[in-house]
Amino acid sequence: MGEHTIREVLKRRSDDTQRVIRRRRDRALNKANVRRRSYGPLLIIVVIVLAIIAAIVYSGWWAAQISERFSAERAASALSSSGPNLNLQATTQFLPNTLLAVTDPNFYSNSDLTISPVTERLVSMYFPQASPLAVKIMVLTLQYRYSRTDILEAFINDVPVGINNNQSIRGFAAASQAYFKKPFAYLQPQDIALLVALAADQKNIDPRNDREQALNLRNAVLEKYVQQTVLSRTQVDLLKKTPLDIAP
Repeated sequence: MGEHTIREVLKRRSDDTQRVIRRRRDRALNKANVRRRSYGPLLIIVVIVLAIIAAIVYSGWWAAQISERFSAERAASALSSSGPNLNLQATTQFLPNTLLAVTDPNFYSNSDLTISPVTERLVSMYFPQASPLAVKIMVLTLQYRYSRTDILEAFINDVPVGINNNQSIRGFAAASQAYFKKPFAYLQPQDIALLVALAADQKNIDPRNDREQALNLRNAVLEKYVQQTVLSRTQVDLLKKTPLDIAP
C-alpha cells in the first residue's frame, strides 16, 4: 500500500473517530440536559413546600404569642377584681353600643375570617412592632378562639382613652376616675360619649387642655344615640349643649 493511500485511510479513520466522539459527546450533553430539565420542576416543588412550611411555622408562632398575651391579660383583670376593670355584661349598654357604632358597626355580625377594626387595634396595642401580616394572623386567631364579647371587654379595659397630665389613660374605668372622679357606673350619657370619642379618635388628646376639640368629638358621638334610637333628637340636642363635666 502506497504512502498516499495510507494517509487517506488514516484520514478517513480520523474523521470517523471524530464523528463518533462528537456523537458520544452530544448524547452525554443531551442526557445532562434531560436530567436538568427533570430536576427543575422538582426544585420548584421543594421551594414551594419549604415556603409553605415556613408560613405555617410563622403563623403558628404568632398565633401562640397572641393567645398567651390575651390569656395573661384576662387573668390579670380577673385577679385585680378591686381594680378599675369593667365587666361588659354589667355595664350600661351606652358604652358597647356607642363604641361599636363609632368604631366597628359590624363587630358582631361579621364572620371570624373578617378583620375586625376592634380586634386589630387590640392586637396592635399588645404588639405595636408586629408586621401587618403578623397582626392579621393574630386577629384571626383571637376571633377564632375567643368570643366577640371577650374581645370587646378586653378592648374596653385596655384601649387608651385620652391623656391626663401627660399620661395615657388605659381603659374606660380608669378614664372615668381620671376625668370625672367617679366610678363608671355613675357617668351620664354625655360623659360616656366623651370617653368613647377619646378612645375612637386615637390622637390621645387631653380634654382638659383642648376642651373645644373634646366637645366637638363628644357631640359627634352623641349623634350616634339618635341613630341607635336610644335617645330622641330633643334629648341629644339638650345634651350637646351641656359643658364638659370634667373634674379639675
